[in-house]
Amino acid sequence: MTDDAAARPLTIAEARAQFPGAERWVYANVASKGIISKASRAAIDEVADAQMTGEEIKEEYANTLARVRSGFAKLIGARPHEVAVTKNVSEGLNAIGSAMDWKPGDNVVICTELEHPNNVYLWMNLADRGVEVRGVKSKDGMIDATTVAEAVDARTRIVSVSTVTFTPGYRTDVAAIAKATKKVGALMLVDAVQSAGVLSIDVEAMGIDALATSTSKGLLGVMGLGMLYVSDRWVERLKPAWVARFSVVTGKHESDLGDGVLRLQPDARRFEIGNYNWIGIAALDASLDLILGIGPEKIERHAVGLAKRLAGGLEQLGYPVCRPPAEWARSHIVTIGTLGAGDAYTSDDARLNRFSAALKEANVKFTVRRGLVRFGLHLYNNEADVDKILEVARASA
Repeated sequence: MTDDAAARPLTIAEARAQFPGAERWVYANVASKGIISKASRAAIDEVADAQMTGEEIKEEYANTLARVRSGFAKLIGARPHEVAVTKNVSEGLNAIGSAMDWKPGDNVVICTELEHPNNVYLWMNLADRGVEVRGVKSKDGMIDATTVAEAVDARTRIVSVSTVTFTPGYRTDVAAIAKATKKVGALMLVDAVQSAGVLSIDVEAMGIDALATSTSKGLLGVMGLGMLYVSDRWVERLKPAWVARFSVVTGKHESDLGDGVLRLQPDARRFEIGNYNWIGIAALDASLDLILGIGPEKIERHAVGLAKRLAGGLEQLGYPVCRPPAEWARSHIVTIGTLGAGDAYTSDDARLNRFSAALKEANVKFTVRRGLVRFGLHLYNNEADVDKILEVARASA
């Protein structure tokens, strides 16, 4: 790369070269797990090497953490103090769910049909506290904003939805749902694990009060790290179920008890428990630099554009592509089949099983979820990847 090229952000085409996994496979599997870049791998090695030699310096790690807070905040339209570090999306969702001052007769509204189980079980766990889980029906394979809004009432405390469902992979009209939550003073909570890093997110414009995600999918990081956004509108009204050194205000050093009075951090840090996953933070620091350098809008146009081309090509070949009823609901995820006609391994459709077997033989990474063959595209994918999948589909038709 020339000095001029090094001084400017990478183009999407140039960024692909930073991902060895994209050359080894047709990697269309970000809906399950992303791949990391050479820069993230180098950052991981630096932290691991320092720990191996005993040379790690926490002050340097703190600077990396500050960059990650700032970078993630910029990515979603928030402020750094509204960002907390968690272990994964499930921990983030549970942190918010368990911090609410629930009363018997309160309810939480979710679409149990389309949410991942990790956004269902935590609400079921509130049953012994007298909390109703109000499960709404999906419509045309989507979390329907009108249906959700109709389920919200004066006793609703939280509405929890995915920005993009893990299958069939349609977007949710979060902003419309948020308007209904605001009318009754409920908290708008979203699981953004299928969109963060791939699709544009603006928490203020979308009316989101809290957002949880993991870094191992679209954020191009590793497992074992998550990010949690909590709006200033809500943070003082939420009392964490668990606290530790970094979630409270004490002395200068982490071992100081201070005056022994419990004072929660006045911002999202009150949800941070224990020491940090420094390897994961280092990897995320590098990937956020790449994502923000390219630009979320440009990445979204690229990934969704590839997904549209893939979906259109599969439809022309006669495959039963899942298509949302509205164009805006398309995402970077393409699924084929009938939702629920199968499991996480196979479809009830023999033709799709033959297609799946052929994809594996052709070195294509994908997944099957609830009977649907699922592809997830990101910045490291290109037209050749789509062509390869369509070539396999044509041969299997």
